[in-house]
Amino acid sequence: MMDKVETASNRSAIRGIGLGLVLVVSSVIALAGCGLSGGLIVGSTNFTESRILANIYAVALSDAGHAAQVKELSGREILEPALEKGQVKIIPDYLGTFTEFLNVKENGPDATPVASNDVESTYAAAQKLAAPRGLTVLSPAPAQDQNAFAVTPEYAAKNNLSTLSQMGTFSQTNPVTLGAGPECPKRKFCQLGLQDTYGIKFAGFVPLDAGGPLTVQALLQNKIQLGLVFTSSGSIAAYNLKVLADDKSLMTADNVIPVVNTAALTPEIQKTLNAVSAKLTTADLQQLNAAVDLQREDPYNVAKDWLSKNGLSGSASPSSN
Repeated sequence: MMDKVETASNRSAIRGIGLGLVLVVSSVIALAGCGLSGGLIVGSTNFTESRILANIYAVALSDAGHAAQVKELSGREILEPALEKGQVKIIPDYLGTFTEFLNVKENGPDATPVASNDVESTYAAAQKLAAPRGLTVLSPAPAQDQNAFAVTPEYAAKNNLSTLSQMGTFSQTNPVTLGAGPECPKRKFCQLGLQDTYGIKFAGFVPLDAGGPLTVQALLQNKIQLGLVFTSSGSIAAYNLKVLADDKSLMTADNVIPVVNTAALTPEIQKTLNAVSAKLTTADLQQLNAAVDLQREDPYNVAKDWLSKNGLSGSASPSSN
């Protein structure tokens, strides 16, 4: 999945990239200086769903007797190395995206993809890539959240767009601006994939948040014509957005997964996190995201309520930085 970085919707792509670099550098400095090497730290990226999932993990672990703390950083490029080093102990991630992230990291940018729409084979590939790095991928949840790309219903109707292949053809003679998180231009499941798989020609890119309110508002205001959303987003139904079909299967099985630094893993931690994953559905993600993004509820409170409703307690209060 993409990672949310909230920048103004009208900033240029170049300025957005610069801001992304500042955030990365700031995160590295913060990570080095805040003493994260001790304790059970659950890392999250700075978009809604990651915050919610990190709090779900942290509250569940705290209830199981572990003093868990949520630490928010900027993106997977920061979180995954921090997890390898033990600076954070657990992160929520997404099966296909995480697998390909490690695949490229291990085998280079031209690596043959090993993730697919098949959950079992992708999970096996993830475990194989993670183990040498001192990481353990726990059981995937039924909940699946894939990258998706949306337009407004008016734009879709006017231009007869229902698939990404149709957008590829349309974009050859019509200007299309893409909006997403700042990392999108370098991601194979975002701008790179849209260009390579569908031949979409972009007139520009606006760095926004990944699947969040800034992207939705930019779509509604026609500041962008195509925006990254997540299939678990409550905003799709709320704003009647038209998700263009991934008719060439660019996206992989992106089930929610807990990834743990193996040295920190105990049978109790594994049991607790697997119990959470077993209960978590895509419908749950949609409701949780809507509660935070549309109803302005706090991610911690939303996480705690979900755990309680699903018989997984939710009485503990993890700290959050």
